[in-house]
Amino acid sequence: MNRITKVLIIISCLFGSIACYGQRVKQTINDGWRFKIYPEDASALTFDTSQWETVSVPHSWNTKDADDETPGFYRGKGWYRKIIPIETLIPDQRVFLSFEGANQETNVYVNGQLVGNHRGGYAAFTFDVTEAVKIGTNEITVCVDNTHNPDIAPLSADYTFFGGIYRDVYLIYTSPSHISTTHHASSGVYLTTQKLTDQQAEISIKTYISNALMSNQTLILETEVVDTNGKQVAVSNEKIQVKGGIRNTPFESFLTISKPKRWDVDDPYLYTVYSRLRDKKGTLLDCVVNSLGIREFSFDADKGFFLNGRYRKLIGTNRHQDYLGLGNALRDEMHVRDIKLVKNMGSNFLRVAHYPQDPVVMQMCDQLGLLTSVEIPVVNAITQSDAFLQNCIEQVTEMVYQNYNYPSVVIWAYMNEVLLRPPFDPNNSEERSNYLKFLNKIATAIESKIREIDPHRYTMLPCHAAYPIYEESGIAVLPMMLGFNIYNGWYGGQVNEFEKGLENLHRIFPTKPLFITEYGADVDARLHSFSPVRFDFSNEFGSFFHEHYIPEILKRKFVVGATVWNLNDFYSETRRDAVPHINNKGLVGIDRIPKDTYYLYQAYLKETPLLHICSKTWTSRAGASKDGLTSMQPLKIYTNAERVEIHLNGKNLGLFPVVEKIVETKIPFINGRNVIDAVIEKNGISYRDQYVCNFNCINVKQGFKEMNVMLGTERYFEDRTAELCWIPEQIYQTGSWGYVGGERMKTKTRYGFLPASDIEILGTDQDPIFQTQRTGIKSFKAEVPDGGYAVYLYWAELTSDKKKEALAYNLGNDALLPNYSNRSFSITINDICVAKRINIAEEYGSERAVIKKFEVQVCQGKGLSIDFGAIESAPILNAIRIVKIY
Repeated sequence: MNRITKVLIIISCLFGSIACYGQRVKQTINDGWRFKIYPEDASALTFDTSQWETVSVPHSWNTKDADDETPGFYRGKGWYRKIIPIETLIPDQRVFLSFEGANQETNVYVNGQLVGNHRGGYAAFTFDVTEAVKIGTNEITVCVDNTHNPDIAPLSADYTFFGGIYRDVYLIYTSPSHISTTHHASSGVYLTTQKLTDQQAEISIKTYISNALMSNQTLILETEVVDTNGKQVAVSNEKIQVKGGIRNTPFESFLTISKPKRWDVDDPYLYTVYSRLRDKKGTLLDCVVNSLGIREFSFDADKGFFLNGRYRKLIGTNRHQDYLGLGNALRDEMHVRDIKLVKNMGSNFLRVAHYPQDPVVMQMCDQLGLLTSVEIPVVNAITQSDAFLQNCIEQVTEMVYQNYNYPSVVIWAYMNEVLLRPPFDPNNSEERSNYLKFLNKIATAIESKIREIDPHRYTMLPCHAAYPIYEESGIAVLPMMLGFNIYNGWYGGQVNEFEKGLENLHRIFPTKPLFITEYGADVDARLHSFSPVRFDFSNEFGSFFHEHYIPEILKRKFVVGATVWNLNDFYSETRRDAVPHINNKGLVGIDRIPKDTYYLYQAYLKETPLLHICSKTWTSRAGASKDGLTSMQPLKIYTNAERVEIHLNGKNLGLFPVVEKIVETKIPFINGRNVIDAVIEKNGISYRDQYVCNFNCINVKQGFKEMNVMLGTERYFEDRTAELCWIPEQIYQTGSWGYVGGERMKTKTRYGFLPASDIEILGTDQDPIFQTQRTGIKSFKAEVPDGGYAVYLYWAELTSDKKKEALAYNLGNDALLPNYSNRSFSITINDICVAKRINIAEEYGSERAVIKKFEVQVCQGKGLSIDFGAIESAPILNAIRIVKIY
């Protein structure tokens, strides 16, 4: 099966023309759809679509919503229509429409006739449309609705629920007797390794057959297994009797493969299985192809995970399926790149979360050797209704059958953090009890369904760290293993509490294999700090966090595995942080540019030489300088070597020892271009990494050109668009520059203070510049030489009378609403009043970026002094930019 195009069989005829029964035709119909957002019914053939836009699948209507400043995103109906010509149809031939994914409820019409409904946004579905199509022109109309529906999971989650047909759509032709396409939209063939030794593997093949003819049929079911060289290693031929007019009749056969080669993470060996259906004369009616990976595995609560008898620590990431500017509507090759990123990190595991993903994802995991867990999107909460329960059962059934044949899958999961934000009143004991009982009922039904379909894999419940409520509900005892999402040092506590928590969980659940399903810290790749603290979104805090977690995970065998949250940054509409509407916990950005933490994992997990100078994307750098020529700043390097030699602009700075995969030193950056080379040697071969940046040494007395300063913070921010660097504030000292008076604005939470506001700043994509401020500032002084200067003052009123809903995923770390300040103040620059009264909120509104530019003449050695006079409440300043014009 081709892993990228997925166009399985194409015959030499015009699209839609089928010449014989002997070949199945499966082809995408992704292009040339007409589309419109329309909340009413647009299914009628007479509905005018002439003004609808033309789109191609994969498609989502929320791609612009995800990046705009308007709260929320469109949740409702989107309509698609496409003309399909069919030139010929052989008698009794079957025609199917197959969708790999559409979010979240889909109604499909063919020539005005409703042919099927699907409820759930992350699994494939296939409808038999034979009775609705005709020779000639056919109109396919699809209504996709991503409206919140209390009976369809997920109800809520920390990611954006993009609407649309966001995966491939296929038209499939088969003979009337065929291998089933409608058995939960799977391949219709299920492969199970029943027994495995070094001498032989016993394989069960369960094949579902559909017969659209009204008469009973005598057929031949042939199964052939070939190795990677195309050599046949096993074959079976069975005569079967299939009743007329019956769909999805199962037939089981068995094969033995001698001296089987095992699928493993280091050698993901895949056999190919051809399932062929013939009539009693031997004429080929249908053929389906699957991969077969032969392996055995086990989990142990104390000893960990074993694959083919060998201990493996499972380490990897989670993965969301969206990308910058595209939402979740990704082309196949973009999915392929993501899985290559996971593997290249040194990973051996991917948690496919929080929903089943594109078949290409699973095919790549099989081919590259990544073990996986797959889960259904029951996230945060449930609805106490039978309709919701039945939808959960349907979703888990689809998930297991559609992903059954992937050898990479070793775990089925469900109910991620399902008790994080339960909707019951915590003070109402009866309401609480009823909710937990119904939750247990759903979990029990899901667990039973998984084990009924697939008793060979493990089941897992990913919980948030507050485990007692999972015990209280009784659902913690149901799965075969438990996952825990742990964020010590980010959402609460200290990073060194992580290992204590692990030991405690093992003590409480001694018989359950434990998996750390999530951990991580948000990083905006543009932000840096040499005094990092949690919630500052700096690269340095993210590195500090992961540097602590990795060795603690690796040293404990009872932790069977761990997956970073997340491979990539992803869209989450309700977040308002340094990058609004984005969850920034990815090891790579939403544009897939790796962050430093990605390379940290490579240093720990890869056996091949790894050398990475951190902060290489920080190409526009700056810092205060005493002499205007150099500025000393820290530098970090990740490597799996024992020592690193460092050069700056061709000068050897020395040989540095590596401690826990890290080298830390200080570099005397020069004003202008800096080239840093790092060199390691492994097995007699030298490896080199290079970092190039432009550095602005800021000294107001010598060679001053510009300075960009953020007030109220210790963070550095790189404006990559303008290729300049913002540096932290400093207090004014004679002969230098800095602020006079005031204090850093403190953003209070239930548990302390944030280093920056969590408010989305309107009118800018440089939010961090405006998310901190100095309140009550009296002056900002810079003893610059005489000349002409442009002074830019940056403001955003961070107090507001707007109510903001707390984000459950922040676990109480949301900013508490400060008292609204109707502040006004005056501004004087070098004794000239440039604003008698300015009120940012009154003139522009709260939470909006405001920049005022003033041109100033400095003479007689007086330097610059920007003074603020309080009129009502305290003056503020968020940032200042000073540029020498002449």
